[in-house]
Amino acid sequence: MTIGEALKSVRLHAGISQTEMAAGIVSESFYSKVERGVHAIDAETLIEFCRFIISSVHHFDVTGFFAQINNQSSTGPFFELTSEITFAQNRRDIKALDKIKQRI
Repeated sequence: MTIGEALKSVRLHAGISQTEMAAGIVSESFYSKVERGVHAIDAETLIEFCRFIISSVHHFDVTGFFAQINNQSSTGPFFELTSEITFAQNRRDIKALDKIKQRI
């Protein structure tokens, strides 16, 4: 998974807009291009995004985030399922967890 894909995944799970995610770090246009893989970002900017996410998202797993970027095998179906479960759990959404359980 690319950095842009990982940032987009976290952003969507958190319900944060690109404008909110980019605010104070980079321009919205630049951030959009990072998500799409058009622009790369440096480590310092990535750390700024992680700081923002940590302050905005309940139970954000920094290690898991970097594992997504590092480990290409974590993009399989189990990764998506784990992400859905974590997202529903963080929102305390019992109905969503029940739907996931039925799918399994």
